[in-house]
Amino acid sequence: MRAVIQNSVGGPDVLFVAEQPDPSPKPGEVLVRVEAAGINPVDGAVRGGFYPLLGEPPFILGWDISGT
Repeated sequence: MRAVIQNSVGGPDVLFVAEQPDPSPKPGEVLVRVEAAGINPVDGAVRGGFYPLLGEPPFILGWDISGT
């Protein structure tokens, strides 16, 4: 899968697109083939280091998706 990766805190220049292994769903989870993705203010807050609940990078950003 292609993913937007953030390896450090900063501006848009800390983001890059990379191939990642397809995730394996755990019991009670589903795997969604993403058809569309968007960004929201939380993605910007994570990128800027203003959302400490996730810990330290690296992160895969973009939780707003649609698919099957």
